[in-house]
Amino acid sequence: MASSLFPTRWKYDKPPSIETFVGTFRDDYACAEYLAKKRWPTGFECPRCKSTKAWRLEARPWVWECAGKGNDPLCRHQTSVIAGTVMQGTHLPLRKWFLAAYLVTTHSNGISALQLQPKLGVTYKTAWLVLHKLRKAMVNPDRTPLSGDIDIDESAIPFRRKGDHLKRGGGSSTANQIWIAGAVERIGKYAVGRIRLARIADRTSSSLVPFVVANTLPNSRLRTDKNASYLSVPGRTIDQINLTQAALPAHILFKWIHIVFANVKRWAMGTFHGFREKHLDAYLNEFVFRWNRRRYFRTSMDAMLGIGRSVGPTTWRSIVGDTRQWKQDHIEQIMKMLRPSKRKIVTDLAKYYRVSRVEVMENLAWWVDRLAEEDKSAFLSFKWDIEGVPELSQKLASPRKKPKRPVLVARRPGEERKTSRSYPNPAALNPRIPPVLNAPRPPLAAIAG
Repeated sequence: MASSLFPTRWKYDKPPSIETFVGTFRDDYACAEYLAKKRWPTGFECPRCKSTKAWRLEARPWVWECAGKGNDPLCRHQTSVIAGTVMQGTHLPLRKWFLAAYLVTTHSNGISALQLQPKLGVTYKTAWLVLHKLRKAMVNPDRTPLSGDIDIDESAIPFRRKGDHLKRGGGSSTANQIWIAGAVERIGKYAVGRIRLARIADRTSSSLVPFVVANTLPNSRLRTDKNASYLSVPGRTIDQINLTQAALPAHILFKWIHIVFANVKRWAMGTFHGFREKHLDAYLNEFVFRWNRRRYFRTSMDAMLGIGRSVGPTTWRSIVGDTRQWKQDHIEQIMKMLRPSKRKIVTDLAKYYRVSRVEVMENLAWWVDRLAEEDKSAFLSFKWDIEGVPELSQKLASPRKKPKRPVLVARRPGEERKTSRSYPNPAALNPRIPPVLNAPRPPLAAIAG
């Protein structure tokens, strides 16, 4: 009776407790053993010589070296159990990766990088990168599109860009808002199946049709509102409902798609305090992953760690998009934010010394002093307005004062005892005992007696 009144969320795959999980994966050796069993269920097999005998390296427990018992007796091929997963090329211990996957999987509302940072004992940048690598592994490239009865709709997330007006645009406007599209499988009259979410540019057919085609199977039955853009979708049966003339409101007719949109917006503000436009698709994929696997723990954790399929190496540059063109655009954006006088100084110094403008901006006063000391004529020929730059004008207003007394000369031997300084030669601090000269010798009889 208690189970019927209070049904558990983990009906089919209950996650272990934190104590059990930490005890099971207590070190990197236990984590590597778990990955090896997932990679080779029937035992080790060398990908080169098909040998079934190997030994694990002591320094790197996730690397197995072939013993050469197959086609090549001299084969010593090394195989890593983290190759092809999100952990490939990582410098973090495997135990931290497993703990991060456990926390992400078992937290119903998700976990931010600021929350994960103290739990793993890493920096914020490392925690952020770990979460984004796990989010990339949440998307299976071979996943099956939605089928059957599907509700499709679009919604807007408030987002103010730098050039937008303070007033939010209404209707289909893209000012101060980001448009997302969603699709939900309806199973029977009340149940719900899988979902799909993606960012779209606008509500036109050029944005909605590719989303519907990529996320639904042909011959599916789609139910939408009266947006004419859905009529261009090929190979699907489309049932459009005019919400202005319907007896029931939209949140009742399209119940589950509205619940999904409401949960996404509440999740964004509660866990992450808002989304960034650049990584919106990554967060939407995490929400889809959580929804579709909300009843399963073990398969969710294996999928996030990239076990069972090749995810490929993921680097910081591939996530952030730190390409050469992006860097150039970013530098130009920073230069536009500077004052004209400071912008001219940074540009001239970068051209003169042939260095990056970012390097000059990081320590502008040092570069100006260097040019003034090395080439006084070039410094005067630029005719800079230094008073318009705060960090340089303050330095001119309060120049460094020269000491009135000269630098102390090196002390002579024997004067170290008069100071409290420590010297590398401890013998200099020992008192000198002068030898006793012409001392009277004792009688020979006294020595013999």
